[in-house]
Amino acid sequence: MLREIKRSAATYGICIGIVAIGFCGYTVLSIASDRLMASRDAFFERTAFPDMFAEVEEAPAALAGQLAQLPGVSSAEARLTALISVGRLEEDSGQDSGQDSGQISWPQLKLTSIAKGGMAWPLLFNGLTPQPGARELILGDGFFQARKFRLGQEIKLINQGRKVSFTVVGSGISPENIYLVRTINEMLPDPANYDAAFLDYETLAAFLGKEGLANEFLLRLEAGADKEELKERLEKILEPYGFRQAYEGVDQFSVQMLQQELTQLGRVASVMPMLFLAVAAVILYISLGRLIEQQRVQVGTLLALGIRMKAIERHYLSYGAFVGGAGGLLGGLLGYLAAEPLVNFYRVYFRLPEIPVTLSPKYLIQGTAAALLFCGAIAWFTAGSLSRLEPAEALRPAAPKTSRLSLLERLPGFRRLFTVPGLMAVRSLSRNRRRSALALTGIAFAYMITACLVSMYSLYDVFLFDYLEKTQRQDLAVYFSRPVAAGAALEAVRGQDIQRAEGIMEFAVTLKGPSGKLEAAIQGIPGDSELCRLYDENGARVYVQPEGLVLSRFMAGQLGVSAGDLVETEVTYPRKQQAKVPVTGIIAQYMGSTAYMSHEAVAGISSYNGAYTSVLLTAGAEARPRLAASLAEAPAVSGVESRWERLEKYREMMGMMNGVMAMMCMLGVIIGFAVIYISSLISYEELRREIAAMMMLGLKGNQCLEVISTGQWLLTIGAIIPGVPMTLAASRLISRGMASEVFIIPDFVDAPSLILALGLTFLAVYFSSGMMLKKIKALEPVDLLRERE
Repeated sequence: MLREIKRSAATYGICIGIVAIGFCGYTVLSIASDRLMASRDAFFERTAFPDMFAEVEEAPAALAGQLAQLPGVSSAEARLTALISVGRLEEDSGQDSGQDSGQISWPQLKLTSIAKGGMAWPLLFNGLTPQPGARELILGDGFFQARKFRLGQEIKLINQGRKVSFTVVGSGISPENIYLVRTINEMLPDPANYDAAFLDYETLAAFLGKEGLANEFLLRLEAGADKEELKERLEKILEPYGFRQAYEGVDQFSVQMLQQELTQLGRVASVMPMLFLAVAAVILYISLGRLIEQQRVQVGTLLALGIRMKAIERHYLSYGAFVGGAGGLLGGLLGYLAAEPLVNFYRVYFRLPEIPVTLSPKYLIQGTAAALLFCGAIAWFTAGSLSRLEPAEALRPAAPKTSRLSLLERLPGFRRLFTVPGLMAVRSLSRNRRRSALALTGIAFAYMITACLVSMYSLYDVFLFDYLEKTQRQDLAVYFSRPVAAGAALEAVRGQDIQRAEGIMEFAVTLKGPSGKLEAAIQGIPGDSELCRLYDENGARVYVQPEGLVLSRFMAGQLGVSAGDLVETEVTYPRKQQAKVPVTGIIAQYMGSTAYMSHEAVAGISSYNGAYTSVLLTAGAEARPRLAASLAEAPAVSGVESRWERLEKYREMMGMMNGVMAMMCMLGVIIGFAVIYISSLISYEELRREIAAMMMLGLKGNQCLEVISTGQWLLTIGAIIPGVPMTLAASRLISRGMASEVFIIPDFVDAPSLILALGLTFLAVYFSSGMMLKKIKALEPVDLLRERE
């Protein structure tokens, strides 16, 4: 076995490499998932993460005592939160304030009150906790690092146009700002411009002018508490105070995003080895099948000497076991080496604390055993063809295969498309139908993997750029800390530099449909809005109507409705109102829970009539920094954001991702090359004598190559035919598997991706042909023709 593997080192080496890649991915992702779960659990325990949240507009903080008496509640705590803009930093602080160097968007912080010994306490990375009543705060560690703050440095916060200085005494993170975004449509966190900050309750209440008040309540629940009943009780008690929503800690957005990522890691870890094992199985079957054919006489001799067939089959099984064991072991070891960098990447991305964990050999053992058993089973199945042989039959060489014309050769005009070497290649494919079918299957799998990886680029367009380039058309977005009368809002942003202004009213709502209910946000926009454009999946404009609402595809799927169906709406603040409205359109928005209505329709289902929570603006490039600076310090303004800066940041991120995506695409090319090369190598071994005879007759290397390359191209073109529907099916499976309660994935394979994958597959054929040409040129025809077959 070892001698044969050494003789065909390239074939078995490629097979071992493919198995290793699959199980390296399995090991890396499994270890990363375990490590991140350990970090998450320890993090939540250290920060006393609450079991339930209840949000209100404004309520007495003392109400927490009443909530603590509810059945199933062990403790309750009141707190304040507020979204505040960061003022211009001092010039001598050495910081980039965000308002110079042409940057427009002003940083914002979500201020959160904390109480010593209470819930949702931040985990400190630097410094100390704020003193009660002192103007001190803990910055989110992402903001602290990105802005290069120092402990003891001053930072100015703006509230109602008033600037107040605070001292930075520490940096840290809580589970709520693991993945912090302004809106779900932003998709990616930007800690340099939006993060959390933690202050003592008395300090924050004095800063906001809300002493003795709270807008959130945190609850710790007893084991076995009825959470749905508790939510109903909370709504009844908190309704007079502008009840917004009550949700479990696991449903908090940051926590959901982290859990979703961990779930996806587990799914990919389980699927990835199967894809690579399927390709390895094709290569192993082809290689062993050829070896068994070559050793047919030796098998017959052993049988005649009394060696049992089971012993011979076990010999060939050892080939598969060796390949699987070596590939699984190598992949597992590489996985353990690569796991730490991946864990560190996710830890930085989600800003999780590092938790020391002892590495377990579980995944190395599991991966090696699974690869060994799978490849061993393929080898045993391949060797099963020997069980039908009698010793006398095995001692004779196999009968020559039929020389009848293949189905393709019978097609009118087909044979005229090829030279004589090309027809030899066609005949070789038809005589080795099983091997040709397996090679075709392997190439189809390789094409599918390549096309799916290439198509991942389109997901970024769907999730990031479609929303910012097609839906959002403003230059600046001005956010208010509270709903502002429409006239006052537009007056506040009036100026000769402003070309167009549109008011937006956003508020929380509960939507109910046949499939259940959904906590969502309604955005009221003008009926003829040009700065917030909605599109359906065909690219056609969708307009909000005087009555009804427009849902995203994600929300329509969650509610089980389509255009024309009725949806029940429930708004709890400033007073509880229920209504039934028709769905007037479904738009191509796959993430988040934002529905759209006209201002007239908003007035029909809520008390938010003639008020805005934000204004979208267009202005000349030169005027934008000046506008942003004046608006950011205006009363009731909580932040100003530039759409162009967000686009630039996402493009920078895509620039960093391009290298990773290119490597993934090349992986598909390598897999395709492996299958094509192994199939070509076996064809070369079978046709060496014919090639030598052709060379003796004066044919050059390129002409002799046609005997092999023609077969390669025919198999590849044939593999693309099933490869396209396989890719589309894989896209649907991936889309369904990655869907969550936060977003769905559209079928992301498009025509350009299929064409690019086709080109990459052809590139693999080109490389394989180049390798075969080198082998042909190295042939010594005289020596080969003297040998016996």
